[in-house]
Amino acid sequence: MEESPMSDSTTDADSVTRPADTMRERVGESRAKIWFLITANRWFVTVVFLLLAYVTLVVLHVFGPSSVRKLVTTSAVTSLFSSVIIALITSITLVLSISQFVLSEEIDTLGTQREQMRSVTEFRSDVEERTGIMASPAEPSRFLRVLIESADQRARRLRETVTDGNDELQEIASYADGLLDHSQSVTDELKDTDFGSFDVLLPVINYNYSWKIHAARNLRAKYADSLSEEADESFDELIEALRFFGPAREHFKTLYVQWEIINISRGVLYGAMPALAIAAYMMLSFDAARLFGTTVFGIDAAFLFTSAMYVFTLSPFAVVLAYVMRVLTVIKRTLAIGPFVLRETDQLESARYDELSEVKEGDN
Repeated sequence: MEESPMSDSTTDADSVTRPADTMRERVGESRAKIWFLITANRWFVTVVFLLLAYVTLVVLHVFGPSSVRKLVTTSAVTSLFSSVIIALITSITLVLSISQFVLSEEIDTLGTQREQMRSVTEFRSDVEERTGIMASPAEPSRFLRVLIESADQRARRLRETVTDGNDELQEIASYADGLLDHSQSVTDELKDTDFGSFDVLLPVINYNYSWKIHAARNLRAKYADSLSEEADESFDELIEALRFFGPAREHFKTLYVQWEIINISRGVLYGAMPALAIAAYMMLSFDAARLFGTTVFGIDAAFLFTSAMYVFTLSPFAVVLAYVMRVLTVIKRTLAIGPFVLRETDQLESARYDELSEVKEGDN
């Protein structure tokens, strides 16, 4: 058999090179950016957005061409806050519509609810059957830990079958060791976490089960002629255990997104009435002339006060932006389910499969 032509950039070893353990490292983003987008408290992010808007207005007033007389001699304040009221009412209507949609998902017929219950129960039964436990945990964090520990058991068995005096299969043993190391760090992060906080979802996102399935399939194909029957069976069991993680992650992610939508709705509604009241006050009774001539640190007090009230009326929009930013980031990083990795990486060259096909044709 002639040796298949191999490209230097698409070697077999590259196809299973272990990626970074965290989502931040895999996507090449800075720690500060991921913290702001995902990890940081959403109310803190909301305050940051509001402060940023206020500082921007003040800086433009100080360094840009501006005059505070416009607040006194024109109806600028009334026009500004009348637009705010329209925007607030529109946003409240939109939030109520979204809340109604989420509520409609929870209100369904008895038959549909029973079918959903049956699907969840069957999935839990399948997990219990494969993992050998009597009853799977009800808490999301503990349930996910059970799935990870189940994959760990299969990885240990796989490592034992390929390290029994066979140096040729060292790459498989290294893959199993990497899987066990990553699982341990994710399991530690899942301890003492409660659903509803992002502490449960972040470790789950870090656990790149898709790549683990892809690498296991590649390794099994690469060393198919050298694997014993026991090792081949261990690969099957490991891949099956990892496949359970995908639907579980998507299920809890869906629940988390619904949870966040509820938080968005509550945050907007909490801030809507005070914002409307402030906007009404600025239109009905605020007199900028009474502050005219007064300065704070050399800046017109009328402008500082008007800007502060305006920024406060933006609080419902800042809440939406803070929460939606995290939800969209989470969804973007977990779009694929199964052995598909959407990021471009050095480990996933399509030429790998062409090379395998050429090897098989050479055997024939």
